Amino acid sequence: MLKKKITGIVLASALALTMAACGGSADKGGDAKEAASSCKDAKLAYMTVSTSVPFWRSIAVGAESQGKEEGAQVTTYDSKLSQSTQMKNVQDIITSGADAIIISPTDSAAAVGVLDKAKAAGVPVVIADVGTDGGEYASYVATDNVAGAAKAADMMLEALKEKGITSGEIGMISISQTRQNGKDRTKGFTEKVEAAGFKMIPLLESSEYTRSEGLKFTQDLMTAHPNMVGLFTQHDEATLGAVTAIQTANAKGKFVLVGFDGSPDTMQAIKDGIVYGASMQQPVLMGVEAVKAACSVITGKTPEKRINVDTLPISSLNVRDKEAEASKTVFAK
Repeated sequence: MLKKKITGIVLASALALTMAACGGSADKGGDAKEAASSCKDAKLAYMTVSTSVPFWRSIAVGAESQGKEEGAQVTTYDSKLSQSTQMKNVQDIITSGADAIIISPTDSAAAVGVLDKAKAAGVPVVIADVGTDGGEYASYVATDNVAGAAKAADMMLEALKEKGITSGEIGMISISQTRQNGKDRTKGFTEKVEAAGFKMIPLLESSEYTRSEGLKFTQDLMTAHPNMVGLFTQHDEATLGAVTAIQTANAKGKFVLVGFDGSPDTMQAIKDGIVYGASMQQPVLMGVEAVKAACSVITGKTPEKRINVDTLPISSLNVRDKEAEASKTVFAK
């Protein structure tokens, strides 16, 4: 009797181990295997920083487009530049039964709370841009912002050299410095231009991410630093606000303007000679890669922990050659 009981326990234990190795259980094995075979009909949620900013809309467009390719449902949630809204969104997403979350955090510190909530609920997370100060995630899809900003610095130095300028002050309108991508852009650009002998004016940090804010910041810099030789704008709305400031003051050519990110309006400003160039992220492509990474997790695969998407350096020298490529990967249609 005792022998039979021990034998039964051993067999049951062996069965349990076998099922665990297969990623299932005796009563759920069929369902788990079916769910892992494809991303079809999966529910994915994309939490964006703000749908009012073209860059984030472009990531959403890329994610939704790739979702259709995979046969998955991608729902976009707008955090409206608010940490509290972002936390409410993640709770709503978990309650809705999402299979995976893609997040562009409002800032790197706030991302940690989202990742902790998702982990507790057993929902895998892919980060698309910005970055996080901690927490667990399956994959991080992003631009190498240090390298991308260094490309912007190269364009700045190239334009200044053409004008015969070898020293002077350069201004900067940044994105939030609580975001890792903001810190990286500042670092990549500053190190390169300072090494070339230029002096950085203390940066002006964006909070609204609007053209009107970029206009005001540029006007402030032009007033306080009339001999400024260059301006680096870390996001597209700031670039276009600077364009308006230059046009209003009839100051075309007074200093070199180089941006980060891009849009059809920025492409036109480059053609018009107001903006020298921009190191353009490819947000549509980032959205595509984020969904691919999420689907890899859902189907039991392990995506790359870091997926880099290069910037496109576009200037007055190559703008017409690069326009078609940019329209597919930079701009949302």
